[in-house]
Amino acid sequence: MKVSTFQARDMREVLKLVKEQLGADAVILSTRSMREPGSGLSSGRTLIEVTACPGPNARPATPEAEQKGARAGSAEPVRKADPAATPWNPAARNSAAGRFSRVVDDPVAYPPISRPAASASPDRGEEWLERMSASVPTVASEASSAGNARSAETEPPATSAAVAASVGDSATESLGNRAELTHPMLLDLEGDKLFEGSTADLAALDAESKRNYSWLIMHGVEEPIARRIILMDRSGKERGLSVAFQRALKFRDPLAGPARVIALVGPTGVGKTTTLAKIAADLILNRQRSVGMITLDTFRVGAVAQLETYAKLLQVRLVVARTASEVKAGLHSLNRCDYVLVDTVGSSPYNRRQVNSTATLLPDIADEREVILCMAANVREAEQQAIYRRFSVLQPTGLIFTKLDETVTYGGILNVCIKANLPLTLYTDGQRVPENLGWMSANTLAKWFARDMQAELQNGIG
Repeated sequence: MKVSTFQARDMREVLKLVKEQLGADAVILSTRSMREPGSGLSSGRTLIEVTACPGPNARPATPEAEQKGARAGSAEPVRKADPAATPWNPAARNSAAGRFSRVVDDPVAYPPISRPAASASPDRGEEWLERMSASVPTVASEASSAGNARSAETEPPATSAAVAASVGDSATESLGNRAELTHPMLLDLEGDKLFEGSTADLAALDAESKRNYSWLIMHGVEEPIARRIILMDRSGKERGLSVAFQRALKFRDPLAGPARVIALVGPTGVGKTTTLAKIAADLILNRQRSVGMITLDTFRVGAVAQLETYAKLLQVRLVVARTASEVKAGLHSLNRCDYVLVDTVGSSPYNRRQVNSTATLLPDIADEREVILCMAANVREAEQQAIYRRFSVLQPTGLIFTKLDETVTYGGILNVCIKANLPLTLYTDGQRVPENLGWMSANTLAKWFARDMQAELQNGIG
């Protein structure tokens, strides 16, 4: 099988080269950004490099395409499409929503992403995906502005044999020591061989599987993970991205299990306090459960006042705790509540002392508990993996991804979920309480990916 490498100034141009030389059904094997050879580290242009192979119905390359491929490194850039999400009109909102609008710490109204509701039935979602797949004619003929941004920004995660220090170590790492952030739970894709296939396996895929694989790669899903997902898609009679995600990933509703104490942990600024308020509102307004809240965040200016306002609007009791004994006392005072939601201090993933300080309080919360790690979907994947490595000392039981309205690529979600071997639980896609809260599912993820495929087809290359 012929494997070719193409380079150009942006993703749109390099995909044109792939289509011209390998045909419309070419399979994209990998993408990466690189410095132009011979330009040094501090100067020179950034190129996008794509590795691809011909599809089963590949046509021979034209002489014009050969000449254009030779000039790929000097191709001029084209204007990128605006990746901003299209506003949409949400369904009828809960009548209580207006009470929360003035509490949001950031008054700027981000445009919500245009995606199908997470509560849509799986059957209708699968039918929608099948129609979507039928409308996608080729692989190499589509260009992804989201892929452009992802390729230029994503960096490989730092690797090291060191493991995060145990609770009690107090040094704050300098920039030079950030590579220490590793954890044995974070799977090494090369060492653990999540997928033992090769490019020959990809060439044997049908057109739909190749298309899905290429779009996973364009969204920033790492090659071994994308191969694993596509292999899952081919392992049964039912097909489609939704089925593949259901087989390859873990999903769980943290509010449906036996745990009554749910703690949200994560870095500063990820939106833990607002997310906690959204969960509380859902429990009270939609599930008719009684809720109590405990906050450990006594450091951030206005944190307690913000949560106090939410507690007043929801008519729930809030306990402020600074020590382990105060946490125990707070739990005892809230023992009649169906759920106790715990807001923790935000910490930098590079500040071991802050994270370990939170770890000294969580063991005293409860035996049956959920510790949900909140991560922002709009940060670089290297940062997401560093966050998991540091916060793994808190033994998280699931992942929440916030700020879905501020990103157009979702590959990092899949990469972190599979590497950490943790279930996806909830997501947030805006500042509004309680509306902008959803439950992760295979169907929801597949709709996000397919929605962006459709958008790219409408704005793609002819």
